[in-house]
Amino acid sequence: MNAAVILAAGSSSRMGFPKQLAEVRDKPLLQAIIDKVNINFDNSSVVLGSENEIISEKIDFKNSNILINENWSEGITSSIRTALFFYQNQKEINNIIFFLGDQPEVEVEVIDGLNNDDHDGNKVLVPQYRYKLGFPILIPRMFWTKLELITEDDEIDEEKSVFQDFDLVDFLISSEIEIKKLNFNFLEPIDYDEEKDF
Repeated sequence: MNAAVILAAGSSSRMGFPKQLAEVRDKPLLQAIIDKVNINFDNSSVVLGSENEIISEKIDFKNSNILINENWSEGITSSIRTALFFYQNQKEINNIIFFLGDQPEVEVEVIDGLNNDDHDGNKVLVPQYRYKLGFPILIPRMFWTKLELITEDDEIDEEKSVFQDFDLVDFLISSEIEIKKLNFNFLEPIDYDEEKDF
């Protein structure tokens, strides 16, 4: 079984309010991706961190679990570890599909492609949008231990976006993990803005 994880723990200090609550088509940004994920997955979680209490009050998480990443300032790797720890003992979960909390425009075709691909759990699945790789990314259980070992640099510039300190796609390409690219003939989901905080 696949589980979906929405990474939404980052801060948005430059915006003056949580980016997760920014309005997109009459609903909060995070709500839009939660709604899409809940339609397509029986098991899903949202990783929150910065200002999680404010966000929790304004978002309907539906059937998704709420996971709190207390170390969110370390960057996206800490959110990935939070999700992996949660699902580690849930043996029915074979794969986690990671979504970014600021990309609500993920095509259903991409979700279906990841959910229905016959990869036998031995390859990471990464969508290729024309010529660029991007999220959401499917990580089989056999690779979770490798991801759990990733840590951010100790010295993180607080003014720098925490997402920019680590790029999961780049890490997967440069590692010994075998990747299967799923090709889609359209552009990747667009971030809400250029501050990649998730």
